Amino acid sequence: MKRKLMLLLTCLFVGIGLATAQTQKVTGTVTAEEDGLPVVGASILVKGTTVGTITDIDGNFTLSNIPASAKVLQISYIGMQSQEVAIKPNVKIVLKSDAQLIDEVVVTAMGIKRSEKALGYSATSVKSDEIAAKRASDVMSSLSGKIAGVQISNTSSDPGASNSVIIRGVSSLSGSNQPLYVVDGVPLNNSSTYSSDGLNSGYDFGNGANAVNPDDVENMTILKGAAATALYGSRAANGVILITTKSGKAQKKGIGVEYNGGLQAETILRYPEMQNEFGMGWNGNHTELENGSWGPRFDGSLQLWGNVYNNSQKLKSYVALEDNIKDFFDTGIRYSNSLSFNGATDKSDYFVSFSQISNDGMLPTNADTYDKYTFSARGSHTAGNLKFTTSINYASQRNKFATTGQGLSMINSLYQTPRDISIIGLEDLNDPFNTPGYYYTPYGVTNPYYILENNLNTYKSEKIYGKFEAEYSFLEYFKAVYRIGLDSSNSSRKLGEPNLELLFPDTPNWSNALFGHTGQVNVEKDNRREINQDFLLSFAKKVSDFDVNALAGFNYNERTYSSVETTVTGLDIPTWYNLSNSANTPKVEEYSSRRRLMGVFGQIDLAWKNMLYVTATARNDWSSTLPKGNRSFFYPGVTGSFVFTEVLPESLRNVLTFGKIRAAYGKTGNDASPYMIDPIYAQALASGSGFANVTFPLQGTNAFSLGNTLGNASLSPEITTEYEVGLNVALWNGRVSLDAAYYNRNSDKQIFSLNMDPASGYTAQNINLGKIENKGVELLLSVRPIETKDFSWDLSWNFTKNNSKVISLPEELGGIATIYGLTGSTTMYAIVGKPVGTFKAEVADHDPNGNIVVNAATGLPVAASEYAICGDMNYDYEMGLST
Repeated sequence: MKRKLMLLLTCLFVGIGLATAQTQKVTGTVTAEEDGLPVVGASILVKGTTVGTITDIDGNFTLSNIPASAKVLQISYIGMQSQEVAIKPNVKIVLKSDAQLIDEVVVTAMGIKRSEKALGYSATSVKSDEIAAKRASDVMSSLSGKIAGVQISNTSSDPGASNSVIIRGVSSLSGSNQPLYVVDGVPLNNSSTYSSDGLNSGYDFGNGANAVNPDDVENMTILKGAAATALYGSRAANGVILITTKSGKAQKKGIGVEYNGGLQAETILRYPEMQNEFGMGWNGNHTELENGSWGPRFDGSLQLWGNVYNNSQKLKSYVALEDNIKDFFDTGIRYSNSLSFNGATDKSDYFVSFSQISNDGMLPTNADTYDKYTFSARGSHTAGNLKFTTSINYASQRNKFATTGQGLSMINSLYQTPRDISIIGLEDLNDPFNTPGYYYTPYGVTNPYYILENNLNTYKSEKIYGKFEAEYSFLEYFKAVYRIGLDSSNSSRKLGEPNLELLFPDTPNWSNALFGHTGQVNVEKDNRREINQDFLLSFAKKVSDFDVNALAGFNYNERTYSSVETTVTGLDIPTWYNLSNSANTPKVEEYSSRRRLMGVFGQIDLAWKNMLYVTATARNDWSSTLPKGNRSFFYPGVTGSFVFTEVLPESLRNVLTFGKIRAAYGKTGNDASPYMIDPIYAQALASGSGFANVTFPLQGTNAFSLGNTLGNASLSPEITTEYEVGLNVALWNGRVSLDAAYYNRNSDKQIFSLNMDPASGYTAQNINLGKIENKGVELLLSVRPIETKDFSWDLSWNFTKNNSKVISLPEELGGIATIYGLTGSTTMYAIVGKPVGTFKAEVADHDPNGNIVVNAATGLPVAASEYAICGDMNYDYEMGLST
């Protein structure tokens, strides 16, 4: 009996061993040789069988139930050379490119990595070498003119100033038109620090995206359409800039070290066109103390000018100095240094970097300087099915800027200098004629060199941003991710203007009452903080000829802002900028805001035989800045693409290597700014006809009253609906490629302020009315004229044509709304049937025959009774050529 039992057990274990030996299991990773990135959607097939799978978003795959007799895996991916490898428990496969620029891994919304051929919308990617080559001080300046449909411009020529990025035209009349910046899956606060009045004595100290070190960037992807950005919610209504930073890579030996540096010179490209026919004076007459060039024609005679000082006056030739403005500016110098260390093992990686940028701008003296220092550390570790990723980034910025605009600014004083006065002759501030007291004119301007030396415009900021992410893979096809990100910044700025007074003791018929400027000190401290959390659950599986990927998630975002601003006027010591340097009481203003946004979202991707792709997305947001009844808003999206070269004969594919048509439809919402649904309180001011204003605090008592803007309990988000179609083709293995797109975007329910009858107790109310349309064409043509084993040359040309139109406005506005302007100046409007940003200005009156009406007494044109349209802010088209 005992022997029979042993025989039975032996047969059982042998049977189990034989059954186990009949199947195998393989896990592995597929990456691209060119950049080391994962290959998403690569086909893995057991040779001679129907057993197969595809790689997930990280390039990983697992194959179970492989027959014991199987020996070889076949790996294939469009645009890459197929491979066969021997079956082992763990394999690492590196695929070589078979056709350049045909299909790449693209980082899309929520950090999802997808094959470019699967995208049904426009997404442009830029690699690290293109970003680093320009040695720009910020990431966006390096992309200017390179991307179709994206308008990138500096708001100021000062070093470190903000970048304005407009994707597919202006969509909002009152809200922000800037895109959302996302760094390694976490939103980055891109708020700008600039003057609230861009016309008078303005300044610009840069925006949040300037904190990113360009040498840290691995690649950037620009998502343009509503279907591409819907997963990010209402903050992405104007597009998304996705920034993926570098990570550690395995080294053959030791630690990887990389240094990048640069030295650049900057000059002004183009100066304003100035007339050189008339000189110092007004109304055609010579005036010795005038700051305008409205005098007689130049005749080369010698003329006295300026104030009388110590019984003497200056003498000059009455001729045009054509380069007097050009001579004022210097050559700017910028140098940058960046050092990084990195490494990796099979389970961990790390990357650490330091950078420094110093920029002395194009103004004389050191009035426009910019210094930025950054530090970054990031890494990841894998333990079984669990992966942790963390990063921390720090940026410190120091600026000195000159004010711009009208008023007592350097640029205003410079441009108002008559054409016959040498500006560089004003540089010596020891010359009494060049000091404010004896400057040549009393009309609201002073020596630009004095302003640079004595005005104060300084800015300091510290920014910390980063993330922690945990990723868990389970049940072979599922992955869960939790990500939390923080962006915290503190900034302070100090602005100072000296007391100025002109003295005319020896100048006949002039009084110092004509000009005077009361000095002031302004100090402001700002704090911004943003916390973002994402919970993601993804699924990836191959089902017969279909590849299925799905994603569901929850997002929580909270943003807070606070500022304290203190101003004191009437300085006792003219150029000592201290809040205690005045007998006047300082004016203190404090502001704070807090907002929350929560959203749930989902996405499903279906692919059939690597040629037909369909993606559906949906998101629902709840915003704290909207009324309770309108806080929830939903927006869907759907895209599709068809790789038609998959069905072409092999003979044609030797020429037309890759071809894809695509289409997309989507909606996004744009919520309101904080505190627009209820009136806010402001410090009280009592005034009335015939009585002096009463301001508070008064005799130790403070008072507050409701603001002048009426709340709106029915306010709803702006809604943008967009569709686009496109074509991608590549010829001769990518030597020539074309990306073409047509889009139509409508932004409805515009939020803006509508004027009210003051008799109601309010002067304005925020409402939803108005619609804007942007439609256009984008083209990107890339060619590789030269390609050898050791050298290649790439050339790309992009073209954008965007047509902007105001479709509707509130009836109360009569078809026209003011966007920006001042009384008596050129004003920017939104006019039904016209492009957004149409200008109207004072023009000359014309008779019925079209002739200008002239005042017989003065010989000057007569102004028309109404302003006339004289253009708009939009380009007819944009083109860029890069190599």
